[in-house]
Amino acid sequence: MKDLIIYLADTLKIKNHLLLEKDILLHRILIRLMNTSFKENYAFKGGTCLTKCYLGYYRFSEDLDFTFIHQNEFEGFSQKKLRKILSKKINKVLEQLVLLAKDLKLDFKLDKSDSRYVVLGGNNKFVTFKLWYKPVVGVKEEFIKVQINYYELIINNIVKMQAHSLFSSIPKNEIELLQPEHVDLIDDVELMAYSLNEIFLEKIRAILTRRGTKSRDYIDLYLITEKINVNFEKEEENILRKIKFMLVYDKYLQNLSVINPENLILGEEENLLLEPLDKNFEKFLPSFFEYLKQLEEKLNAK
Repeated sequence: MKDLIIYLADTLKIKNHLLLEKDILLHRILIRLMNTSFKENYAFKGGTCLTKCYLGYYRFSEDLDFTFIHQNEFEGFSQKKLRKILSKKINKVLEQLVLLAKDLKLDFKLDKSDSRYVVLGGNNKFVTFKLWYKPVVGVKEEFIKVQINYYELIINNIVKMQAHSLFSSIPKNEIELLQPEHVDLIDDVELMAYSLNEIFLEKIRAILTRRGTKSRDYIDLYLITEKINVNFEKEEENILRKIKFMLVYDKYLQNLSVINPENLILGEEENLLLEPLDKNFEKFLPSFFEYLKQLEEKLNAK
């Protein structure tokens, strides 16, 4: 693995070997998940979906986010019955992750009671799996999160997409010659995914409901609005629906009065960037913050 990381870092001019190694593992986990029944049942979403499916590799991501597609399966059940149904689905994913973890030499155990590996929330409606590894370029143990929302409001249609590799720009004949055992890394992965518009809605919800501010959410939203012509006024009803759905399970609403564009600091988030942000990002923030405050007022008024 160390030779591979050095080769890829030199070829792609990437300095952060730790994040490069994590991206290799993320892509391989994705490949293996999509070779199972997981592919038909879960939609890819979040920041890693943005980079792999829609916007290109402008930054590193550190986890894989999914939503269970077939929400109609949960209609009409009591909370007790629903919890049992979700438990069975979680067990199935656990089994799939145990197999791929063994294949990739990751530390993961089939034990829902061990919070090192599995964290459940909302009566099994949300789950985080942690797959651990010892990086070849660092000393501290690292983990990759696979997060699943089982109970979600999906407004737009799920779409079939190709998830691209960070390494897809490398000619296949070159990697076959120099790193033949790692040629899988340049392959795209076919999967089901959120539309770009759905990710936009969830990113705004994340800002308003997440405990603590992550500047990557603002960067992601800015780049989405650069990619597609978002009509904020037209989407407002859907944004509010998304937020209210989440607030049923998590009562926390971000206090926007404590954050503003002037004190939004990239900090560690800047280390994730593979490309510099253009100057229009700074122009985007003030008007966007003003819009968020209007949303906050509408949510608090109801």
